[in-house]
Amino acid sequence: MCTLSFIPLCHSSESFILTSNRDEAADRKTIPPKIYKENACTLLYPKDAVAGGTWIGASSKKRLITLMNGAEKAHVSKDSYRLSRGVVVKDFLTADDVLHRLETYVFEEIEPFTMIIVSWKVGLELYELIWNGTKVLFKKLKTQPHIWSASMTYSQEMKEKRHQWFYDFLERENWQDNPKKKLWDFHHSAGAEDKDLGFIIDRGKLKTTSITQFSLENTEKTMRFDNLITQEESLVSF
Repeated sequence: MCTLSFIPLCHSSESFILTSNRDEAADRKTIPPKIYKENACTLLYPKDAVAGGTWIGASSKKRLITLMNGAEKAHVSKDSYRLSRGVVVKDFLTADDVLHRLETYVFEEIEPFTMIIVSWKVGLELYELIWNGTKVLFKKLKTQPHIWSASMTYSQEMKEKRHQWFYDFLERENWQDNPKKKLWDFHHSAGAEDKDLGFIIDRGKLKTTSITQFSLENTEKTMRFDNLITQEESLVSF
């Protein structure tokens, strides 16, 4: 599940774009992004209609969080877990302090995941949190272009090829002219000839079901959502 890209922008010290392709069972329904009030916090996220959680969301705490299934490598899923990973995303979105939430959070009996946290509370900060089922790996990343591909869906060789497409795009394309559109188009078209490896996959039951892009440019915050199954698109300001 998921391909993510992050790019900081030069408009201000806080500006960035994060784009997420979600790989999921084609029949798993999703509610387009809406604004919700939860735990005295304003949230914007697309909702998984089955579990009620989300894989990507923004918070009035000046934070964006997105999650991919799996840690550093693929794992064998158990029949059941204590808590949905989509709920974990909301737990961290509503936290007053991410580091305190990390220190006190009970990760046991949650399926492994990789979480990317973007904060613009004091400048732009980027973090990676990996729960591999045994321990938490947490680190601060440089605010430079990054790309991730989910270990549950893509082998290491596949990751390397896909990531090279991304870095080739940054070198070749004049993406700074219209970064939101250029990245949006890239996430719709990269590797389009290969339905097993491209950014939009079709492996039968497993497909890329949606693309979500959150952007912060100066003070303007928007979330664009494309449901690839229903072919419905929406844009919400936050």
